[in-house]
Amino acid sequence: MVEEFVWVEGPLGRLACMVHVPAKGPAPALVMCHGFTGNRVEAHRLFVRAAREFCRRGLLVVRFDFYGSGESEGEFHEMTLTSEVEDLGCVLDYVSGWPEVDGRRVGVLGLSMGGAVSLIRASRDPRVRFVCTWSAPADFLGLADYAKSMVRGGSLSGEYIDLPTGYRIGRQFIQDVLSYNLVEAVSKISPRPLLIVHGGQDNVVPPSHADTLYKAAGEPREKIIIEEGDHTFTGLEVELKAINRTAEWLEKILKKL
Repeated sequence: MVEEFVWVEGPLGRLACMVHVPAKGPAPALVMCHGFTGNRVEAHRLFVRAAREFCRRGLLVVRFDFYGSGESEGEFHEMTLTSEVEDLGCVLDYVSGWPEVDGRRVGVLGLSMGGAVSLIRASRDPRVRFVCTWSAPADFLGLADYAKSMVRGGSLSGEYIDLPTGYRIGRQFIQDVLSYNLVEAVSKISPRPLLIVHGGQDNVVPPSHADTLYKAAGEPREKIIIEEGDHTFTGLEVELKAINRTAEWLEKILKKL
């Protein structure tokens, strides 16, 4: 396995990417999308461990920071859900150009809001041949209670809301998020394979969202509930279960593509 840091030109600025290249190619490829206020490492290095395991099993993996997150250019308050969907498109452009990549087997995996980004991009981009979501929402309005808790204690500054976490979001972000229909997006994935993974103890995006996405999706589809898992599958045993169950699904569906 070779690991290489690269910059990819996005629509708003450069995106910081880590590429994991397997020993044998051309290989299937997977692009990993982090969640809201996350980065390409993710909580407790979840994305690092996952990418290395997927690469060990033969996939070329790219995990990247959305514009305004991690080490990418820009500021967090400048991003929108739409800009993140466009960021993913640019990373897919980059991945598709690699001679080491089998262009018939390119997919995406997204955590939380990154899962929403993955569904939206896949619903309109035929290059995405398989999709996996971890802890993804089915309806942003259905997260109103979490949104209130996130904003509580923040302050309004002109066109922005300063969150108690230190991040700032714009009014445009909120308006943009609410313009998307994720149930409609997931319904457009079929006949491409879809895996929905969710924690049974997720109190950020309740597991009922996984049920909604699964019901709206066409075949082939699979849903895995990690009963003891929270929103980011905290805990080594829980984390490994999410990673390994996903890796097993990837190996199964890639044989058919």
